[in-house]
Amino acid sequence: MQIAQQALSVLNKKTTFYFLLAVLLAETLFLFGYNIHYISGDQYTYMNYVKGFQQGRYTYWYFLPQYVPDTFRNPGYPLFLYACSLISESVIFIKMVQLALFFGAICLMLRISDRYKQPLAVKNLFLSFVILNFVILPYPALIYPEALMLFLITLIVYVEVCIPVNSWKKMTGLALLYGFCFQVRPVILFIPILRFLWPLLQYKKLSPAKNSVFLLLFIATLLPYGFWNLKHHHQFKITPLEGGAGALYLGYWSPKMVNYAAGRYWTNATYKDALINFATDEETSKNIPVFNREWDSIERLCSKYLTAQDSANLIIMKQHPELFATYNATYTSEREQLLSTIAVNHYLSDFGYSVKLKCYTFFRLWYTGLSLNQYTLMNRFELTRTVITFIATSFTLLLFIGYFLVCMLKRRDLLVIIWLPLFFCLYFDIFHLPFVIQSRYTIPVRFLYLFSLSFMIYQIHFNKTEKHES
Repeated sequence: MQIAQQALSVLNKKTTFYFLLAVLLAETLFLFGYNIHYISGDQYTYMNYVKGFQQGRYTYWYFLPQYVPDTFRNPGYPLFLYACSLISESVIFIKMVQLALFFGAICLMLRISDRYKQPLAVKNLFLSFVILNFVILPYPALIYPEALMLFLITLIVYVEVCIPVNSWKKMTGLALLYGFCFQVRPVILFIPILRFLWPLLQYKKLSPAKNSVFLLLFIATLLPYGFWNLKHHHQFKITPLEGGAGALYLGYWSPKMVNYAAGRYWTNATYKDALINFATDEETSKNIPVFNREWDSIERLCSKYLTAQDSANLIIMKQHPELFATYNATYTSEREQLLSTIAVNHYLSDFGYSVKLKCYTFFRLWYTGLSLNQYTLMNRFELTRTVITFIATSFTLLLFIGYFLVCMLKRRDLLVIIWLPLFFCLYFDIFHLPFVIQSRYTIPVRFLYLFSLSFMIYQIHFNKTEKHES
């Protein structure tokens, strides 16, 4: 009890709060500066979208004589980059905007904590965990959608939690927020639908008219991109023509080909981990030829859909290995259907491997692996960062699992209070489960994850102490 009282006295001090804010600011700015000139794997395509928009074309192949309309990504993040370019075309300016959004998300989380009527101790625990989990901090300096998504998801939860009255303004704003968020990452598609179906339990005072308008307005935000696909690809589709099936397919093969960068679809690789791998070096050497033979057969089956224009474009595309090849709509759609069928067959026929892989992925989405490639081993700073990041994120995950289980067994009332942040975390985990292992895709909900952990720790260890002192 004495240790808890001492810890609580430190956590409840404003000086602790300002100290942690200063540490977080310094750490974020250091990592921002360290990564400011880093070119992410997706930066070339994203910045080419901006150049395409400038010429009235939605494609990163804007410079082709007969350009191919995009089949790869929803337009939300490219439009965000284009909007930034209207002020300045500097990539560093875009990264500075993302840095501002990151700090904005921090401020919103602190306001969310106030809405849950949590004391300063919870905020200080949250800031401590953000500092410890510094894997989140470099993303403002990277041209990935994660920094924008982190802000949008945090803003959505802020509006849901901190604006208790379901006014027309709130419902309209939420529908538009969800709509833009979908265009950045389509992963959130089912959350607005679930919110529409939830009013009897959570939104008892929400009128059917407001609830219906919310859903209809959200659906309306999906239509422009769907009609764009209809105009350019003769298919009404609210998500890109390619990506889902390819991710599902590579999600099966990549762990079987450790350290192999498969460039047949995207440049995708699962790097060797110091602790857990799903293929030995010997198995990898056997799997790679099988994978490539299968891709050869896929390309043969789809070759009948190639046009003369595709052949001409591919000659130019091969001169730009930093960009992913784009094909005509028929070829792309048929390949996606074929990849989906093959991937599902693989998962079902290799059921033992599939179950082990997905059980591992469920937790792997929340911590950074211990990938010790040659570059990392040769660079002392990168090696140190990799090891510390692995320890910090793994330790946090174990803490979260432990406290969540304690709450499930003894304090379910706590989980009821923070059900919305927990729901977003679980949703992002389950939705990405069939496709990826990369922990990058849970970055948008990491603040909710760390807040939930801070809340559980405080309520279990410190709340009784504080009541006893008062």
